[in-house]
This record gives sequence, structure tokens and C-alpha cells, in this order.
Amino acid sequence: MTTTPSTAADHFVNALKTRGVTWVATLCGHGLEPLYFAATKVGLRLVDTRNEQTASYMAEAYGRLTRRAGVCAVSSGVAHINALTGLANAWFDSSPMLLVTGEGAVRTAGLGHFQDMDHTGLARPLARYARRLDHPARTLEILDAAFHAAEGPPPGPAQITFPLDVQNTPIEEGELVKPGPPTPWRPAETDPEEIARRLSQASQPLIVAGSGLFYAGASEAMLHFAERFSIPVAVPIWDRGPVNRVSDTFVGVLGAATGGPRLLADADCILLAGAAVDYRIGFLQPDAVRPEAALFRLTHGFRELLALSERRGLRAFTSWLAEARRRRVAFRQAIEDSAAAQARAGTHAVHVLSALRRVMTEDAVLLVDGGAIGQWFHQLLCDRYPEHWLTCGRSGVVGWGIGGAMAARLAFPDRPVILLSGDGAFTFTVADLESAVRQRLPFVAVVADDQAWGITKAGHERQFGQPIASTLGPIALDRLAEALGARGLRLERAEQIAPALEEALGAREVTVLHVPVVGGLPAGSA
Repeated sequence: MTTTPSTAADHFVNALKTRGVTWVATLCGHGLEPLYFAATKVGLRLVDTRNEQTASYMAEAYGRLTRRAGVCAVSSGVAHINALTGLANAWFDSSPMLLVTGEGAVRTAGLGHFQDMDHTGLARPLARYARRLDHPARTLEILDAAFHAAEGPPPGPAQITFPLDVQNTPIEEGELVKPGPPTPWRPAETDPEEIARRLSQASQPLIVAGSGLFYAGASEAMLHFAERFSIPVAVPIWDRGPVNRVSDTFVGVLGAATGGPRLLADADCILLAGAAVDYRIGFLQPDAVRPEAALFRLTHGFRELLALSERRGLRAFTSWLAEARRRRVAFRQAIEDSAAAQARAGTHAVHVLSALRRVMTEDAVLLVDGGAIGQWFHQLLCDRYPEHWLTCGRSGVVGWGIGGAMAARLAFPDRPVILLSGDGAFTFTVADLESAVRQRLPFVAVVADDQAWGITKAGHERQFGQPIASTLGPIALDRLAEALGARGLRLERAEQIAPALEEALGAREVTVLHVPVVGGLPAGSA
């Protein structure tokens, strides 16, 4: 008795499961039917959304939280373009994800079939790997190459276009092209011996710690080195998890729109630890750094650097660290003073952050989505920058938070998940509250509502004396949440926030805490 061999879609889905993929974020549509059917046959969970943006944000947020590629599948045409938002975020943040795009048959490509377009060409500028899976025999080989590109090193987004006729083609396992060995990669880094030598001549060194440490699993080694020699550690705003615990060496973020203490410009030896050179650190150009400052790059070699520095008898930079901390405290005090002045007008972002500080447990997964509320968070709540706190990433995107919270629940089913959001960011994909409710992916969203694109509005008022296309109308977000199947509470008074948050975390339901706040941005002196 002969049996029909598995299709390319079957082999594809089985390979995903072999790699440990347990769910795929998706929105149904043209080009996905064989892939969907293959997934249902083997029990691969499809987590569906109402917007391809949400699906792609779920995949990239999962990658940023776990170091493993999150997977999303979308249909062709504009659906693919919508999903490129998550791919772009992963590209900016060098985070692992895989976007699978369905499309019409290869045999009619270019002839004008339904939604005929170059999906791979659109994705290529944003991906470490992008190609059409144009022959069923290459299913496993192309999928393997995409995963190697996505999970690195270095990590980043990958994209596969999977045409309908290829998905449906039966193929024997023996006919499949076997995956090749991955190409080893190691970033160009400074010799630790040279860094140790230069540190012995420095008086004000600074470690700029970025996402590369998280993806390399080197955050603790960096922090141990910094603590051993009392070297200040700063993080470019929005980078991933380089400071997993409270440490005296952590002196805050660099590149916030609302400023920061003067540190980078006074450092005479700057060690880039898994951090990118970009606008957040002034492109490392004068006047952001001293012309004579020594610049080095290191991610993997902190244990070796520690041993070399101890052998050289390197002394701790105690006085410089104390000065850096004094500057950080002074800047933060100015921020707190500005918050206190603004809060006289009513409930304020500072009250939201105070409630979070009281209620949030050490293991809580915290996601921060929004401009103004994000600035307050970074200036007042960040006494560390752990890997289970997730911000927008280097792209500075807003609107990813609901998908990110759904992904966080999938990644950490037993931990509290809190989304701190602004009102503008929250409403990008608010309909997907229903998706989270229906698929039992609970989280608590605390929405600070200033009826504005707050950070932009403040900039307009400073530059032009008035906001221009940056104010928003009122929305009863609590009632909207209820209409979408979630719990909703409107909190008018500051003292209501902490008890409501504590109760919502215990309820294990999708809950929206709508907190109308007075506007304003942090104001300090660098």
C-alpha cells in the first residue's frame, strides 16, 4: 500500500516543532491555507490577531525576551507590508524573529496573479536573510538558513516567502536537500590586553552596555568586572537587558529625549560593551565625547579582561564612580522636582510609577510602550535595566505593546505581565485586546492618558508655542476594554492605582487600568 508523501508545508511545520517552536502568531489570508492545515495536523498552536502588526510585534518581542526566534505568518500583499513593522523593529534592535509570508503560485508569479508583488524584495533591506522558498526540495535547507541568520550570532530578523504551489507539493523526505553547517561569526573586538593597558592610564572610564551583552549571555560578566573596579555603567536608552540587578555601578540611560547627567562627554576611556554607535551616544563624535578619549569594543571577553586587569594591579575608580553617581542623583532630583510641580494639577505619571514600584515583584515582566510615559519611566523608575523589562527597542516605535504583552504571556506563563503604555501607543492595535482575551493570554495594561502624543506635543509647545496635530480626543479606555471582552477600570485618583494594580495582577485576566493624567515631560539639568 502506497502513502502520499508529506507536503513541503508539512515538512516546514514539523521542522518548526523540532526547533522548539510551540506557537506561530498570525492573521489568516491568501497563501496561508496549506501551512495552517499542516500546523493543525501536528498541534502547532496558531495565535491569531486582528492586525498583522500585532502578529509581527509578538514574534519580535518574543525574540527580544528569550533570545529565540519568534515566528509569525501572514498573507500576501498589504498584509506582508503591515508585518514589516515588526521586522523593522527586529532589524533596529538586532533581535531574532522569522516572518513567513504566503503568496500565490510560483508558476504565475509576475503574470498578475492575486496580490502579485515582490515580497522578498520588500523584506530584504530589513532582514539578515530573505528569500523565496521556490522549490519544495529546499524546504528544510532554507528554513535552517533562516533560523541560523535569525538566532545568530549576530541575531536579527529573517523572512521566507512560501508560495502556495510549493507548500502543496508532496515530497519524500529523502528528496529534501539537507541543511548545511552554519557559518561561524565573531564580532571584531578589541584585544582585552590593550583595554587593560589603557584602563591603567585612565581616570574616568565608562562602560556603555547594550543589547549585544544580552544576546551573548555576557551581562553578568560585564557587571562583575564593572563592580570589581568601580567603573560606571550606562545603557543607551531602549537597549536590551544588560543590567539584571541593582548595582552601584549603574548610572542610568544615555540618549533620552529628556536628557541625562554629564557622563559620556567627560569619560577618558569608553568601552562599548555590546552597544551600537548611533545617535543615542552622539555617534561618538565631538562634542559628545572628548577628542582624546580612548574607544574600545568588547562583548565576550570580560572574564579575560578581569583577570588581565587584576594581574596588572588595576585600582578601582572609586572617586570617579562616586562623582558619576552624584551627578545621576542630582539630575534625578531635578526630575522629581519637576514631577512634583506638575503633579499639583492632578494625577500624574509619577503617581503611576510610584504604584508600579510598590506593587511590581522582582519576577514581573514589564513592557513600556509610549513616548512621554517612557521618558518618565526611564528617568524615575530605572534603578537597573533587566532582560525581563522590555521597551520599544532602538527603533523608538510606539504601538507594539499589546502584541508584546501577548508574547510575554506565551514566553512566561506563570509570571506577572504588566504593560505600561501611553494612550496614543495603546490605541494602535487596541482591537487585539479581544485576541488576548479569547486565547487566554492575560496581562495588565496601565494606560497613562494625557490625550496627546505627549512627547511631540511638548516639543511643539517649546518650539512653536502651540501643539500641531499632536493632541488626541478623549476615549473611555475602560469601557472600550470591556467592549472587547477585557476588564476595565478608570482610576481618577492617585491612591487608587496601586490597589487596583495589585488586584488586577491577582485576577489573571486581561485588564486595562485607565489612568487620566496631567501632561508634561521630565525636566532636569544635565
